[in-house]
Amino acid sequence: MPAITLRVLRCRFPPMNQGPTKEAFDKLLRWLDPDRDKAGEKYERIRFRLIRILAAKGCAEPEDLADKTINVVAGKIDSLVQSYVGDPALYFYAVAKKIFLEQLKKKPLPNAPPPDPNPTELEHVCGLLDLCLEELPAVDKATTLRYQEGEKGERIKNRKRLAEELGISLNALRIKVFHIHARLRQCMEQRLQQLPIGETIWPRNPYFSEGSSRRPESIPNGA
Repeated sequence: MPAITLRVLRCRFPPMNQGPTKEAFDKLLRWLDPDRDKAGEKYERIRFRLIRILAAKGCAEPEDLADKTINVVAGKIDSLVQSYVGDPALYFYAVAKKIFLEQLKKKPLPNAPPPDPNPTELEHVCGLLDLCLEELPAVDKATTLRYQEGEKGERIKNRKRLAEELGISLNALRIKVFHIHARLRQCMEQRLQQLPIGETIWPRNPYFSEGSSRRPESIPNGA
């Protein structure tokens, strides 16, 4: 997937080429607990503890390192299901410790500013994302757009309200959005193979226009 795609989607969605696949994520949840709701709770509890532990150790980006830890564990899920014995949370903590220590050994160079995106490529990728969003069921489209609204504390409050409107727990909402994003990633990959850069794509999504203050449509009743 072109680098321009990653820069565009990072504005509102998780990185396209990072994170476990849907299959690996489902296996990870089943490994944590056969009951999906309980598995979701354990997953969030483990991630929260990882963030607190890493922050306490002075990690500058504890959330990113916690997610990297989860990605590593998800990548080994098949062997873990077959051979690991013990509390899964302890394995997560051990992986996080190893990743953190490896990070300390590195001496990263200052990050160079990213190059300005090519306007044609930017417009093309945004148009493809619009098309993929339009292919989602209305409730899924509204959910994934509203899930990204706000900044920091306001975003957390917004997600709680969204979960209440949908009549599901916050953990269930996170899992639901993860699966929606997985479908968007697959759609984007297919579209990028089918449509060449520079081809006119209709329509543009107003919610992704710079400076737009419009709010995504509300969740349909009965969702």
